Amino acid sequence: MKVLSMLLVVMIFVFTIAGCAGGGTKEGSSNESNKATQQEPAKEAEKEPEKEQAAAPEEKKTDLGGDTIKIGVWYDDADPRLVKEKGPAEEEQIKLIEEVEKKYNCKIEFVKFGDYGKYVENFTTTSLSGTPFADIVLLELFWAFPTLANKDFIQPVDDKLDLNDPKYISWMKKGGSFKGKQYGMTDSSPSPYGIFYNKTLVKKLGLEDPYELQQKGEWTWDKFRDFAKKATKDTNGDGKTDIYGIAGAYGKINSFTEQLIYSNKGTVDKDAEGNIKFSLNSENSMEALQFVSDLYNKDKSIMQPIPDDANKEFVAGKGVMYGGFSWELGGLLDNMKNQEIGYVFFPKGPKSDKYVSYTPFGNMFMVAKYSKHADVAAKIMDEISLHDVGRNLSQQSWESSYPNKESLDTRKQMSESIDYISYYAIPDGGKMFEGVVKDITTGKISPSTAVDKVKPQFEANINKLLQDSK
Repeated sequence: MKVLSMLLVVMIFVFTIAGCAGGGTKEGSSNESNKATQQEPAKEAEKEPEKEQAAAPEEKKTDLGGDTIKIGVWYDDADPRLVKEKGPAEEEQIKLIEEVEKKYNCKIEFVKFGDYGKYVENFTTTSLSGTPFADIVLLELFWAFPTLANKDFIQPVDDKLDLNDPKYISWMKKGGSFKGKQYGMTDSSPSPYGIFYNKTLVKKLGLEDPYELQQKGEWTWDKFRDFAKKATKDTNGDGKTDIYGIAGAYGKINSFTEQLIYSNKGTVDKDAEGNIKFSLNSENSMEALQFVSDLYNKDKSIMQPIPDDANKEFVAGKGVMYGGFSWELGGLLDNMKNQEIGYVFFPKGPKSDKYVSYTPFGNMFMVAKYSKHADVAAKIMDEISLHDVGRNLSQQSWESSYPNKESLDTRKQMSESIDYISYYAIPDGGKMFEGVVKDITTGKISPSTAVDKVKPQFEANINKLLQDSK
């Protein structure tokens, strides 16, 4: 294997090409882009000798000789040229693809490997054979880091991108970097996770609107808890709760608990320096687990029993708030036509000073280290990405789909304030975390006991991950 790797490195060195680069992906990505403009030479009579000597050398032309640059994905319609009903974003990207194909004398092909569960296996196997199935691959961040990065299956792009360029969003630089190096390329942030709330019920119950609290910086755990308690009602006097403050959340309340941990600057798998380490027992994380336990066991403001489909209960008016991804809005609007819906961040924990949405489900385009065109692939990905234009198009679509200016404003804020939950990279990390949440809610076990119970297995699996990724 070492011999093969060395041979491949030699091949990559031989094909080294000058350039810079960046960008590409998801949720309405777009941008007029990085089109390289070729300047006409100034007339001789206008040039001064000193300026001639100081002129920058011309950028080297890269001719790929008709080769195909492949972009790997796992879903349909990645190629805008094949989309049946093309919108402005598709039309814009098609222009960029045509320009890049002409500029580099190459073809751009989107390659689908549809088996999501075996996607990484296919990528690593084909890479080790010397010909990765794609030159640029879309990867979940928890696939890429630490394993694929540590094993050199993907290549950093720091020297190909000017990361100070404002077209590169903070989400790309936060989620797509590992050990101080930039690997991921994306021109848009993923769907954020926040709190939907029934504005109609909020008004009926005489509660202060969460958006107004958010805008004043007062949407805190204390306000959230008080709001949820006041919204939990027995409306007909039969001794049973009819409306809960919290209907639940997408993914039951596991994702709900994650948001509260991270909104208090807690983590599951990182120490203060950012190293991979079990941290669910940290002060900030334990404070969040206790908060969830209090909401469920003391206040009983989370719907009980915890529903399998909290979205359905929220639609039925059995809860005032529901934790979910922004992409759920369309379905909620269709099913709640007589109700007004709001959308806000999760409340700030006592250890936090700002509102942030967190997600474990971010994916970005990355360069396959063993691609023979690895050095130019990042540049090409950048030049066919839509960047600012795409983000503007996304905002235009939000303006026509979000039901009120308050929820629209929150969505815009979220696109610039999103961060990454990384512990899904740990084998069975999600399952172990789910066990902790179940213990502190329906199991009535104290957070400290629940965390101590899972700590040995969590640490063993972290060690396995670190060992396997060497």
